[in-house]
Amino acid sequence: MLTRRSLIGASVAALVLAGQAPGAVALQPVLIGGGPADGADTEAAEQICRLVSERAAGTYDCFARPTPGSVFNIRAAAGGLMEFGFARSDNSREAVDGKGAWEGRPATSLRSAVRLRSGEALFVTGTHVADDLVYDVVRTVFEHLNALGRAHPAFLDLDPAATPGDLAPPLHPGATRYYRERGWLRAQ
Repeated sequence: MLTRRSLIGASVAALVLAGQAPGAVALQPVLIGGGPADGADTEAAEQICRLVSERAAGTYDCFARPTPGSVFNIRAAAGGLMEFGFARSDNSREAVDGKGAWEGRPATSLRSAVRLRSGEALFVTGTHVADDLVYDVVRTVFEHLNALGRAHPAFLDLDPAATPGDLAPPLHPGATRYYRERGWLRAQ
């Protein structure tokens, strides 16, 4: 079974073997799950990591990883193994409702960060992820939609104002803060 420690260890080992050992500054590791290794979700996760690492230099050390897909990403994000992952909306709804693969065990810690592809997919996270990190990643996504659109078609038709909407799982507080600042979500 994969653990957060093994995912981070594999990422650091890859850097060391590539001759790019992390510096003395301890950066916060951020793991983003994509999908199949040659899929658009993994390419988008890699692009988001590049942008987050560039934009927040000295703060985050972002790693994108191929995964088996939506169900794995939801479980990993909700369970604290990853900070973010790409997930299908129907799987996310089932997870929150405790149906399907989550029968009787709802993923109560799952949160939404960004709605993609006209609501067909989500970029999800968990309640364990710090508000500032989610805020920074969501802001990075929306400030670089053109670059992300080249990596994943779901970002091409992303309507920022429609993103918050009615989501299951509910928005993470860090995402909520960003959307409110932009005027895309009203205070309740």
